Amino acid sequence: MTFFKLVLKNVHKNIKDYLIYFLTLTLSVSLFYAFNSISNQPFFSEMGMTRTLLYEQLGVMISALSMVIAIVLAFLIIYANQFLLKRRKKELGIYMMLGMKKGRISRIFAGETLCVGVIALLIGLLLGIVFSQVISLISLKLFAVNLNKFQLVFSASAFKQTVLCFAIIFVIVMLFNVRSVSSVKLIDLLTANRKNEDINTDRHIVPVVLFILSLVCIVISGILFQKNGIMPSRENISFQIAGGALIIGTFLLFYSLSAIFMKAAKARKWFYLKGLNTFLVRQIGSKLRTNYFIMTVICILLTVTISAVSIGGSTAITMNELAQASTPYDLNVTSNVEIDGDTSIQDYLTSCNIPIADYAKNMEQISVYEADITYADLFKGQKVNLWKIDESIPAIAVSVVSVSDFNRALSMQGIKPIDLDDGKYLINCNYEGTYQYILAALQNHPEITIRGTNLERASNEPLQETYMMTSVGNNDRGTLIVPDRVVTALKKEVNVLLVQYKSDTNPDKILQQMIPIGLDETHGYRYSEKNMMYDMFYGVNALVSFLCCYIGLVFLLICAALLALKQLTETTDNIYRYGLLQKLGANRGQINKNLFIQTVLFFGIPLLVAGAYSALLMSKAMELVENFMNIHISTNIVLTVILFLVIYGSYFLVTYLSCKRMVSEQKNLEV
Repeated sequence: MTFFKLVLKNVHKNIKDYLIYFLTLTLSVSLFYAFNSISNQPFFSEMGMTRTLLYEQLGVMISALSMVIAIVLAFLIIYANQFLLKRRKKELGIYMMLGMKKGRISRIFAGETLCVGVIALLIGLLLGIVFSQVISLISLKLFAVNLNKFQLVFSASAFKQTVLCFAIIFVIVMLFNVRSVSSVKLIDLLTANRKNEDINTDRHIVPVVLFILSLVCIVISGILFQKNGIMPSRENISFQIAGGALIIGTFLLFYSLSAIFMKAAKARKWFYLKGLNTFLVRQIGSKLRTNYFIMTVICILLTVTISAVSIGGSTAITMNELAQASTPYDLNVTSNVEIDGDTSIQDYLTSCNIPIADYAKNMEQISVYEADITYADLFKGQKVNLWKIDESIPAIAVSVVSVSDFNRALSMQGIKPIDLDDGKYLINCNYEGTYQYILAALQNHPEITIRGTNLERASNEPLQETYMMTSVGNNDRGTLIVPDRVVTALKKEVNVLLVQYKSDTNPDKILQQMIPIGLDETHGYRYSEKNMMYDMFYGVNALVSFLCCYIGLVFLLICAALLALKQLTETTDNIYRYGLLQKLGANRGQINKNLFIQTVLFFGIPLLVAGAYSALLMSKAMELVENFMNIHISTNIVLTVILFLVIYGSYFLVTYLSCKRMVSEQKNLEV
């Protein structure tokens, strides 16, 4: 039989062993191509300036991230091949007994790996081309590009990058396999499937000490993360120390967990000696002891996945909710009265060669005043627990706007004006961080005094309108709406010019003209432009969504595939033991239950540890995002749950059913 025919025959014969490995490779290739092809979509060249910049940044981030992903995928493929090599050791040992040289055996196994890899690469690229079109449609939606601009596109650069990356990985894998086969002994090949991991439980104190040390490292890491956050700093290396302590603690935890588990189980004789529990405990202990390193890696990857998907999804949802409500005008320009005086903003823009009247369909200038009370006075009597980004609010003077200015702002939006009797007041608040306290303040303050004028509340509920735009979305933390006569006695804080463009106006042209004004530190003029804000909302949303999906899908795929491969390989190696159990009187239901518990624990233990880590890190990550974007993000775990049900849960179910099938289909059980 020729070498080529032997390789093809072996691949066909062992297709069930290669199935999950093959599917994982295929999905990895398709995801790698699809996400790296984003930068070649032609319709993004027609986007606005801000979205184009963000889109280019997305391409840079994905390219950089792909290098890290490629390294992790290489680890997955090498580790998976190690499992497959162990599964095939007895077969390769028979080849050696028949006189075949180790070099030829190495080439056979390398040829099988190459054959499976090439097929997975080709199918993965085809799926990736299809998947990339779906990604393109999602990109159009996220970046607010017209869907009729969609085109079917083949990315030559992504194709070359994918082929080159996986070709290098396959070469490394084949070299690794050649070295592994060449260095193994015949006796090891023939008896590989009868060897359990040696679990040394004689030294009682060592695993206990290591277990306690692991908990100490994890606790120290948690304290450092809570105290100093999760942002690396050159001046403060606490992040590096915390990260290192967490990795070391996790490694020691899984390294010592087997012995701790075995000791705890054996100490409970009523449990250990019941049914098949002795066999079950030994199997679980062997799995934990053998796989402590891989479970450490999987735990860290799952922590990254849970945190990234949860935070990314929550950020994207929050940004989408804010995008529409926070941009009722095309442009508003504010001037600091203390710096620039109480002047006309339109006249200033005209003097800067920006004839805003020529672009405006509607235009109004309103004013915001400072009350002689602070938000602390308004919140008096409440137990206030503000978000960290809002800790300075109580010391700030309450904002005030006259009812006529407020109604002129609403009129531009096509909203019905409000009625406010003389001697009454209302409060407008659309910021989630203070809304509950503003609502309570209305209940607690049926009457307030502003500059000696007593005002009674006109409603028990705050208004939730956007009367002016800010650069951070809906950020009205509470504005008093009062009769016009009241504001005449107050200090004017800012003037605001509200503008709605004519239909033929080019927003990018105005934005280019406004940039120097926003950068001029000698004046207090600042602007918020709808298209720029809208693009930022969509841009940040897209950046977060793409990167989190990419990280989440690939890392979760890697974790699930590694666990599945290991569980399937060990089940295959232990088929004769299950046969022996049947001969000793164990029924099929007991064996299936045993397999199910093993699979649940094997998949569940790293997930539980990663979930605990994520709960610790996500609060600090949320805080970091909120401080950077000056918005509050409601934690949303729906996307995370869906992702884990679809991928992690599917791999778990397929693994259990495959293990169950392998045991049930075994005809000639080995004693």
